[in-house]
Amino acid sequence: PHDVLEVDVIFWAGQKVLTVIDRLTRFALGHVLTDKTAGEVRDGLLTYLGTVRTPGMVVVDKGREFDNTRVRALLEEFNIKVHFTTPRSHGTIERMHSTLAEHLRLLRQDKGVEGAEAIARAVLACNSSIHIVTGAVPLELMRAWQAPEGHPPPGVALVRETARGAMEERVGRINDERASDRWDRFSNTVGTIQVGAVQN
Repeated sequence: PHDVLEVDVIFWAGQKVLTVIDRLTRFALGHVLTDKTAGEVRDGLLTYLGTVRTPGMVVVDKGREFDNTRVRALLEEFNIKVHFTTPRSHGTIERMHSTLAEHLRLLRQDKGVEGAEAIARAVLACNSSIHIVTGAVPLELMRAWQAPEGHPPPGVALVRETARGAMEERVGRINDERASDRWDRFSNTVGTIQVGAVQN
């Protein structure tokens, strides 16, 4: 976990929120920003780095809040690679934003909860629900991987095995779909070949 993180800033009810999601476990964090300046974003990233281990890479869009000297200096200081992408290829975090928005809407509508408390509760709900891709609960996956050596919490082996199995199955399905798609594209362009036919 935390080898690759996707990071973004979203706006909700007049608030700016730095969102972070681990690509492997789908564990997420949200940090309310007072503004969208480079210093605020850097401080939000520092808060995240103080919570979990340092990632190998962060994936961000080319917004000025990320593509600046302060954030680059922080990432270099911790030896974290940065990969700039477009919002369209920022899929993992964009899907998390949709789920987060739905939780926020329900918290406001059903419980009258807003602001930083709503963000914290919505992120907790995301981390406490079974994720469709991994087939596991992100919070349980994080606890399993953060357990001290020789002292795993109850059920860690099962959680690790379940998560690994679900991810391997998902990767296998994706590879099969891609192979099938490539074959379909290849066979449609080649056409049929007859035995003994002369090819130019």
